[in-house]
Amino acid sequence: MKGLLRELREYPVRWKALQEVMKNSTMRGALESAMARFAQNRDRAIQEWGDFKAWVEEWKIKKAKALVKGDQLWAGVSRCLEERGGKLFIASDARAAREYIGKVAQASGGHLVVKGKSITSEEIELNPFLNSLGLEVVETDLGERIIQLAGEKPSHLIVPAIHKTKEEVAAIFSEAWGREVPADPYLITKEVRKDLRTRFLSACTGITGINVVAADIPAFFLMTNEGNGRLCATLPSTQIILTGWEKIVETVEDAFAILDILPKNSVGLKYSSYLSVFTGLFPWKKGRSLHVVVLDNGRRSALEDPVLREALRCIRCGACMNVCPVYKTVGGHTFAHIYMGGIGAAWTAITGKLKDAREVAALCTGCGTCLEVCPMGIPIPTLVERVRELCKEGGEAERLAVELVSRRNVLGAIAGMTSMVAPREIRNLPGPAKAITQERVLEKPQRPPFHPWALSHGLEVGRGGKATLYVGCMAEFIYPDIGRDVVELFKALHIPIQIMEEECCGLPARVIGNHDNWRRLARKNLDSIPPGKPLIFLCATCLSAFQEYGKGGLALPEAYMLSQFILKRLGPNGFPGRFKGRVAYHFPCHLERHLGIKREPLDLLKKVEGVDLVEGEEAHLCCGGAGLYAFKCPPIAGEILKKKLEWLEREKVDVLVTSCPSCIMQLRGGVIKRKMSVKVMHIGTFILESLKGMEKTDLKKIKRTMG
Repeated sequence: MKGLLRELREYPVRWKALQEVMKNSTMRGALESAMARFAQNRDRAIQEWGDFKAWVEEWKIKKAKALVKGDQLWAGVSRCLEERGGKLFIASDARAAREYIGKVAQASGGHLVVKGKSITSEEIELNPFLNSLGLEVVETDLGERIIQLAGEKPSHLIVPAIHKTKEEVAAIFSEAWGREVPADPYLITKEVRKDLRTRFLSACTGITGINVVAADIPAFFLMTNEGNGRLCATLPSTQIILTGWEKIVETVEDAFAILDILPKNSVGLKYSSYLSVFTGLFPWKKGRSLHVVVLDNGRRSALEDPVLREALRCIRCGACMNVCPVYKTVGGHTFAHIYMGGIGAAWTAITGKLKDAREVAALCTGCGTCLEVCPMGIPIPTLVERVRELCKEGGEAERLAVELVSRRNVLGAIAGMTSMVAPREIRNLPGPAKAITQERVLEKPQRPPFHPWALSHGLEVGRGGKATLYVGCMAEFIYPDIGRDVVELFKALHIPIQIMEEECCGLPARVIGNHDNWRRLARKNLDSIPPGKPLIFLCATCLSAFQEYGKGGLALPEAYMLSQFILKRLGPNGFPGRFKGRVAYHFPCHLERHLGIKREPLDLLKKVEGVDLVEGEEAHLCCGGAGLYAFKCPPIAGEILKKKLEWLEREKVDVLVTSCPSCIMQLRGGVIKRKMSVKVMHIGTFILESLKGMEKTDLKKIKRTMG
């Protein structure tokens, strides 16, 4: 109980901190501009490149195979490297890696260390350690040099200073050099080049990261756009390569395949400016030495975890951050420990503390936007769920909330009490909870719940229909009018339906890592499904949960979203519904990215006569609701919602249609808060509305069409 009370007190503190971050309009402007440019360039480069999905499927297998053989591959690399005059050291943890590198750098005889970009060096906190030994470390990548002088950490895997504007960069160098530096990227780069040239020539130790290691030659590959990595590696008398244990692949052909996709998928470049290949000691002058430090730090242990092991395929392209709505809202300093974004939660769990990993995971909406761009097919939302499952400490408030909403009798009681005492719209919650209603209102639950209404109107549990309707918790207690509209719609379409005894789909429990509750709910739902009839869903999240049951080896019936089922029954036939106005469709994240349903809702809306369908990339953006996320992180959820609402205003949309009651709660709440004229409705309600007022002859056509 003490932990629960402490967490409840901490929530407003976190919300306030997030609000302060989001007040930095300069940072957010720089991020949004860069992320949009990277995403557009990436899409163009991938379209020109070839079959991305096929590549992903191939490399999920190849990289997994290399990881399983990792120890064997590294043993071969070590033997060859020593024959060529180098030394390879496998560091069990961050401390071992730091100490080895520190001893080598001290033995070089100089105090200056030049360093190329390496997120792995951030993982082991290398720079502070070397500084404590009396060594000066100079970052030579321009972005890394900027944040080093600013006293910050990288905010992006590929572009570490992406959050800085040119004016801020000029101010940083002006202070460092004691003279005015103009806010001109070309002139800044020119001046930095002059400053670094003397450092390269006088340093005794050079440290670089590495992008990929080919085991057959063996060879170490390093891509840069500035050439600084090559200078760090070749000019100083001591060369140190720091790489993660997971970076190895079997062949040089495999290495080049990764080097081909990496710049395209990260920022949309066909190629990086420089590719350096190190196969051994480069003895251009006497006394040079080469040391390769291979960092384990939890990586090999992660191989034993059936879920976390998937993170080891990451090639650090950063594409997942470029499309992540949370990252674009708060940046890579807030949404990170050392590694950023949803993938960062997994990497923090692997290489650091679970408590830190949970803090990162708490900011992830689970929207799955990252699933569409990851070249290694890493299921990042599933990794985030695994982090939450492993973290036994903390999260008590969230677990209690999910426990309550997962139990139908408890949720029903809460909804019933709220409907009696709450106003129709809750516009401003008191005290710290005000953040929840900052960008939206809360509508009180409707009465009566769906199932009592359905039973009183002749629907039967498990019999009497050609299809079974699963409405879900939101349409049961919060928006039962959606269920009622769908029942009326099926009557108009002459399709008899039946209902089932429902439990929560269990996805909220799964998302927070409570897999015992998830499995309990899955079993109860599956035992209640009437056999032999297709199962129709009104909520994309619920269908997504049922599909996960199937992945767990449980048998599923034929299952459809409402739009899929209606389209299947229509076939190539037309649809006599009518509506005049501008209509947009909001793709729920679970519908599009977790289920892969991309066209059916639009195809159904296009069959309605008179619909002026508004399409665009904004239709696919997360609304920020994400179930309980809007209550857990309301500042972020509200900022994400704003972008969707601005799109609706800009496009003069009359009706916004979607297939998720949770999204309706978020979107309608925002529309009401901003006093917009847009109607937000479920696709079932919209299709029903399009049929109302039709001639009897048209209704007869429906009967013939639907059979």
